[in-house]
Amino acid sequence: MAQTEIQSQNQSQQGQTADLSELEALSDRIWQISQAQQGNAESLLQILRILEALHKRIRDDLFQPALPISRHELFNLLRDIETNGGWPHIYRMKINEICRYLEQPEESDS
Repeated sequence: MAQTEIQSQNQSQQGQTADLSELEALSDRIWQISQAQQGNAESLLQILRILEALHKRIRDDLFQPALPISRHELFNLLRDIETNGGWPHIYRMKINEICRYLEQPEESDS
């Protein structure tokens, strides 16, 4: 019985590792697409909007329904969040931060 449980855990971990490798490959590809748009604020903003929408869909449709219902499981999840980097957050620039770029002197061509 214990042997079967260990094998099941190993298979689950291998599946998670494969999923993470795929996710890392997708992340690398998104970075490459973003770099190809370097200097194009509108395209980069669209990429950020797509990532934000995906974050929201995962959070609302998948993560929230998967939240634990027992105190013990919730404690374990919160401990994991604290131990492994906190809550995921998509930072948004504020308008005044964007306006700082307008205050910088323009480089002249001469």
